[in-house]
Amino acid sequence: MNADAVDAPWKPDLDYSLDLDAVTGRFPAMADFRRKLGGTRLVEVPVPAGSARVLAKAEWENPCGSIKDRTAFALLCEVLADGDDPRGLHLVEYSGGNLAGPLSVLCGRLGVRLTLVLSDATPGDYVRELRSRGAAVDLVDRDEGFLGVMERARELSGTGRLLYQHRSQANLWMHRVSTGAELVEQLGDAVPDRFVASVGTGGTLVGVLSALRERHPGVRGVVVTPSELPYGSDEPPNGRPKYAGSGGLGNGIRQPFVLGAEDRMDGYRTVSRPRAISLMRECLDETGMRLGSSAAANWRTALDVAAELGEGATVVTVFPDAGSPSEWAEAGR
Repeated sequence: MNADAVDAPWKPDLDYSLDLDAVTGRFPAMADFRRKLGGTRLVEVPVPAGSARVLAKAEWENPCGSIKDRTAFALLCEVLADGDDPRGLHLVEYSGGNLAGPLSVLCGRLGVRLTLVLSDATPGDYVRELRSRGAAVDLVDRDEGFLGVMERARELSGTGRLLYQHRSQANLWMHRVSTGAELVEQLGDAVPDRFVASVGTGGTLVGVLSALRERHPGVRGVVVTPSELPYGSDEPPNGRPKYAGSGGLGNGIRQPFVLGAEDRMDGYRTVSRPRAISLMRECLDETGMRLGSSAAANWRTALDVAAELGEGATVVTVFPDAGSPSEWAEAGR
């Protein structure tokens, strides 16, 4: 294996940066993707009287429809910055939600060989779509949990380069300089009090929070994970359905990005999958916005935090996507 375990010691490289211009200058496919990436709207979310203001980034506006487009782009830029011929590369990565999509699109356009590791609970239509783009897909028994998916990817890393989103400096950096920087600019004179985000790797939560705190040192994060396996849970990994793209890893393992930023957090909230699916319907009925399950979990948690803080405060969050066909079928809409 060519990668450390997810629970091995890790600390951010504060001097890390990527030369995106150098990469996009060499690869037209990356330049085209970059032109469409980011610049997502900041929308104001209706709140009950007496609550804090709630603002959210509409990340479904990215080219492949999710916030993971940013992560995929950064992970590939890091690889391509090494100067290798992409047609000679073999990349390996795992995904619990949206990352597989943009990775398969970009690798297909670049001629990069890609192996994706997913749970066998992944909808069949999505797996077929990934394979149609040329990606190899390795499915892991859902009962092994997401930690099992990650371990399988690490096993396969002997045959290719593991991108390893949970420990990638590029992941964290991209959310600081793109998602977070955009949010700081869009906020203008508004001062955020809390940043609410569901945690998969924690790259969005910690990267965006870092950017916000550079301008507003008092803002604190709120961690949201599925109640079926919360952040830092001592329970073993399980195959219970969870809302998309988020979750604890089990066995007491805490995501490295979040572990290093726990002193900047103000609460750990949980939302069950059935509740997240019902929240998709509620949000559509109340606001007209179509949110995926993780976005719906963020929406409800942001409203709860806004009610606790009261008028005069500001809560910001992200809406990672607009929901998959399988989620909306389950939601009955």
